[in-house]
Amino acid sequence: MKVMALAAPGAFELKTMEQPQPGPGEALVRLRSVGVCGSDLHFFRGEFPLPPGHVLGHECAGEVEALGEGVTGFAPGDRVALELFAVCLTCAQCRSGQYHLCPSRKANGLNVPGGLREYMVVPSYALYRLPPEVDCELGALCEPLAVCVHGLRLVELRFGERVAVLGAGTIGLMALTAARAMGATWVGVTARHPHQRAMAEALGADAVFAADVDGVQQLTRAAAGADVVVETVGGQASTLQDALTVVGPGGRISVLGAFTQPVQIHPIVFFLKEARIFGSNCYGRPGRRSDYELAIEIMRRNAAALRPLITHHFPLDRVEEAYRTADDKRSGAIKVHVAL
Repeated sequence: MKVMALAAPGAFELKTMEQPQPGPGEALVRLRSVGVCGSDLHFFRGEFPLPPGHVLGHECAGEVEALGEGVTGFAPGDRVALELFAVCLTCAQCRSGQYHLCPSRKANGLNVPGGLREYMVVPSYALYRLPPEVDCELGALCEPLAVCVHGLRLVELRFGERVAVLGAGTIGLMALTAARAMGATWVGVTARHPHQRAMAEALGADAVFAADVDGVQQLTRAAAGADVVVETVGGQASTLQDALTVVGPGGRISVLGAFTQPVQIHPIVFFLKEARIFGSNCYGRPGRRSDYELAIEIMRRNAAALRPLITHHFPLDRVEEAYRTADDKRSGAIKVHVAL
C-alpha cells in the first residue's frame, strides 16, 4: 500500500509498505478520506517534534475491507468513521467511559502511524457505522465534531444557554453547530478571515465579530454574560484571557485549542467571576451514548450545511500541498481533505 510519511518539518515522502492484516478483535479499513487537523499542522511545522517517517492523520473514514476473528456487527463494505484510540479497556478510566484518558492509550497519527495511507488496522470498538446521509467525506468530519461535542458536554451545556465561540476554523464552526444542536439559544462567534465569517453566518451564528480587541469587546456586550465560552484557537493566541473577558459570572469555559506555549490570564477576573475552565481532550463516553455517536447524529441532521466546510481536496501523492494549503488561510481553506 501507499503511505505518505513526514520526512522532516514541512516535507513528506511517499513510501510503499505491506498491507496490514487484522488480528482478533480488529478490522482492516480501506481509508477513503482523511482530514488535515490543526494539531497536524503543529507537527508539520515542527512545533511538536516527531521522529522522521511518522505517518500523520487521525480524522479518518473509509470502508471495512476485512474482519479479524471474533468481530461482529460489521461486514466488508460498511462505511465507517474511526475513533483515533486504541486503549486497554480495563483501567479505571476505560471502565468509567473516559477511555480518552487511558494511561496506555495509543492515538492514530500521534504516537502510532495515522491515516495518510491506503489501509489501516483498528480495534473494532473504534469503528462507527455511518448512516446513509453521511458519506466518507462527511464521515471524516465526525472526528472533529466529536471533539466539540465532548467539550460542550464537559461544561454541561444546558438548553437555553448563551454560547460564545472564539475562532471560526473547523473546530469553531463545528462548536457552533454542536452548540445549536445541543440546545444553545444564542451563539456568537469571532472570525479572523472573511470566508470564516461567511461560513459562520451560513451555519446560523446569531452574530459574528472580528477576532481582535474590538471584536472581543463587541462579543462581550452582545453575549450579555455568556453562560459558556468555547476557546478553539490555541497556538500563541490570547484567547484564554479573551474567554475570561467574555464569560459571564459563574460561567464555564471549554478549552479546545492546542496552545504551543504557556499563556497568561488575569487571576482577579477569574476570581471575581467564579468562572470555571475545563480542559477538553478528544472524546469519550460520558453517558449511554458516546460523544462520537452523538456527533454522527448531529452530522446526519446537518449534512448539507456542513459539507461546505470541506473547501479543498487533494490526492495522497499531493499531501504536502494539502498541508500547505491548510496552513495558509489566505487560500480560503477551512477543512482540507486527502482523498484516497
